[in-house]
Amino acid sequence: MRTTSGSISVAFVALLLGVLAVSQFRSQDVYSRNLQLETPASLTTLIATLADKNSALRDEIFDLRLRVEAAGTSVSSGQFSLTEGERQLAQLRVFAAQDAVAGQGISVNIDGPFDEKAMSDLVNELRNAGAEAIAINERRVGPRSWFAPGTSGGIVIDGARLGAPWMVRAIGPSDVLYVAVTRTGGITGQFELIYRSTRFKVAREQSLDLPPLR
Repeated sequence: MRTTSGSISVAFVALLLGVLAVSQFRSQDVYSRNLQLETPASLTTLIATLADKNSALRDEIFDLRLRVEAAGTSVSSGQFSLTEGERQLAQLRVFAAQDAVAGQGISVNIDGPFDEKAMSDLVNELRNAGAEAIAINERRVGPRSWFAPGTSGGIVIDGARLGAPWMVRAIGPSDVLYVAVTRTGGITGQFELIYRSTRFKVAREQSLDLPPLR
């Protein structure tokens, strides 16, 4: 039982490493799409923001690697407990969107033209900032969720069409998530340059309830 629980932990942290790397790559694309719209001053801010983000991501990857090594050592030495295994399994189920989850976080209301690539960028940005769970309208977003263009300006998520306005809810440290998406040069500011007729409203939320993945 200890070996099984430990393997779950190692697999969980390794999965986070993989998703983190993919999310980092995808989240850069939103910057390239509106680079021509930037002024020299805003480009300076954007470069500084990207440098800070890359530094934070490197630190997080290093920390996760240490956790993988520590979990592997605990498994091999027989020190991994059943309780720890259950805790890691619960985290994995939340990460995989298999369970409903509640907690503090933020909401992002998007009212106006928007597309599937921008929505994917926003989801990746929230994950990079530490969001544990994300839902769009009443549909949970999982680690393998996919986005496509829908009819009449809608967005297709995992085969289901969602029309505007969209309410993106993310559970995690509300202050951190809020600053991540609203800071100068942040993703909502860039969206406002691209989608000039769209309104973006970001709010901290003390209590959110997200459904499991359908």
